Amino acid sequence: MLTTMGRGDKRGVQEACGLGHGDWRYQEVEKLMDGLMDRLAITSRNLQLLVLALLVLTPVAVTLAVGMGAWVDLLRVPPSIPLDTDRITGTALLAVVAVASIKPAAYMLAFWFLYELLRLYRDGIIFSAANVWAIRKIGWALVGVDIAGAVQSLLTGPVLTVFDISQRHISLGFDVAILTIGLFIVLIARVMDLGRELKEQDSLVI
Repeated sequence: MLTTMGRGDKRGVQEACGLGHGDWRYQEVEKLMDGLMDRLAITSRNLQLLVLALLVLTPVAVTLAVGMGAWVDLLRVPPSIPLDTDRITGTALLAVVAVASIKPAAYMLAFWFLYELLRLYRDGIIFSAANVWAIRKIGWALVGVDIAGAVQSLLTGPVLTVFDISQRHISLGFDVAILTIGLFIVLIARVMDLGRELKEQDSLVI
């Protein structure tokens, strides 16, 4: 079982499989691992570009949504609440953009942590402490997305009320699916960390 990968780890993997330098299988394993690492690097680099695009487009999408009047969907204002959209100007517009950006900002943080993880994969680092830490940060960032969504929903009513856009109201919303996924990723990171520690201890014993 390969618990660490990378170009510097090929020799250890080959020796662990009982392959010597004179064995033809040694060269075959080396070529196979080189090919896999090259494919991983290319895939990770392409995914990094995608994540980078999401990082750039997220604030643009929020701004456009507010400018086009779709801020009600971003803030998830209850349909039963009457809104005076004519008051969305100047300071009120800035306040709406700020509140509507809370949850997207949390998503951007998760995207950035994913970008860092892909950078490690691109460099051929797969099962290191840095990978575990990056995965754990992604998990907690997704948990933060749900918390940010709750904060956003709590602030929406008071902000709209202050600018006379809606009547006084308050709401609280949670996205259980995102919260569950985030906690599951944190759990996976913990299991990976335990496996890495056991492998390190086993290597010291050997």
